[in-house]
Amino acid sequence: MLWMIAMRMRTAPEQLSQRNIELQGRAVAALNAREVPAGLLAPGFALKDCASAVADYTYRGEAGWRDWMNDIFEEFSGTAQLRIEQIVAATDEFVVASFCIDGASARLGTPLSFRWTGVTWFQSGRATNAAGYSTRREALEAVRREARDRGRVLGPDLAAA
Repeated sequence: MLWMIAMRMRTAPEQLSQRNIELQGRAVAALNAREVPAGLLAPGFALKDCASAVADYTYRGEAGWRDWMNDIFEEFSGTAQLRIEQIVAATDEFVVASFCIDGASARLGTPLSFRWTGVTWFQSGRATNAAGYSTRREALEAVRREARDRGRVLGPDLAAA
């Protein structure tokens, strides 16, 4: 019986990280549908764009999600789509992923791509915070900083990444 409890304890974080990856996918699907992801944003949700000095701003709540979505997609004409290029890391608390939006420039009609690495923090199946960074390194540094501030220890693969 004890080994079953130990097995559950070991697999629970993996199940939660998979759940968070699925929740991240729901957020992307909502964005591509130009919708707020129903039931996914926790009260007090904040999204910070750290990927450029021009857009260094924090968006808050569902209204903030809409504003960010409008701000980012106004640069594109037609049906630009966001996609996850790579899941960099996932735990029971966060997902780090590389994102890309491809489409045509609204101003010039030429191909346009935005790429960034984002971190989304989750609690109880809802997104509490999200931030976009110019580089994977910046995103992973943010994860390490958040863990240190909370007194948490990251696995060796993330601590050294």
